[in-house]
Amino acid sequence: MKNLKILFFISFFNIIAKSEVGYGTFPLKGNDCIQAIEHAIKLGYRIIDSATRYGNLDAIGTAIAKFNRNDLFIISKVWPDSYAPEALRKDLFATLEKLKTGYLDNYLLHWPYSKVAIEPTLHEMQELKTQGLIRTIGLSNPTVNHMKRALQCGVKIDYVQIEMHPEFCDFQLLKFCNKNSIRVQAWAPLGVGRLSRDPFLLNIGKKYNKTAAQVALRWIVQHNCIPLPASKNVAHMQENIDIENFALSKQEMNLINRKARSGKRQRFTFKDPVEFADEFDFSFEECWPIK
Repeated sequence: MKNLKILFFISFFNIIAKSEVGYGTFPLKGNDCIQAIEHAIKLGYRIIDSATRYGNLDAIGTAIAKFNRNDLFIISKVWPDSYAPEALRKDLFATLEKLKTGYLDNYLLHWPYSKVAIEPTLHEMQELKTQGLIRTIGLSNPTVNHMKRALQCGVKIDYVQIEMHPEFCDFQLLKFCNKNSIRVQAWAPLGVGRLSRDPFLLNIGKKYNKTAAQVALRWIVQHNCIPLPASKNVAHMQENIDIENFALSKQEMNLINRKARSGKRQRFTFKDPVEFADEFDFSFEECWPIK
């Protein structure tokens, strides 16, 4: 048993080490989603991001069933209406059934939600981890204040998923995660397509014969973060993963950092089925209650 666990962790970390770029699946659904994921895996993507809210878990399950599950790192996120322990467990089992897999590599809370106590939720996730149903635990879209609250619960947070691209980055949170050995995943790493036409990034890319998108993704990777670009265009998918053969200089990194530091994040107001807005402005005291 001990040897099997050692082999699992070696395999687990090899997937992450070799996969600098993950694959985002929002808003893909149905056959488009199935075909896109099949192409992505054949191109070399190994990290696949999903969420209950995306409504595409069945399609993802159909696609990944055609490949060796042990070669993949599957992420899913639970929506705030299922943060209570029993509801969270129900969401996980439904997710596993749709994905046709016995475990998730990473399971995250999709958004901070101050109306639900965080401690019972995280301890339920820890129990699911102990049972082998999830490998790692994560939070999506937190601030440093949310992270400090969550870490008070004594449950190890392995990953954080946030908006991150050359037009915006929460460097305070990035520093906090690095200090606490928490890996960061970046959603919308290309600014929902905007950055592929960015003159500033295009100019940097000329030096390396790379596109603006490749420069943006390389910048994220050199921050030791995992970008999760989404595209169903096979040429773009190939372009997005082809960033291993160049490195940005310290000066170029600093220039892009300056651009990202001065940018603004996307803001969200949610309604059905859970009435809440993003909590990016919350103080430490306003963040989710512990008990």
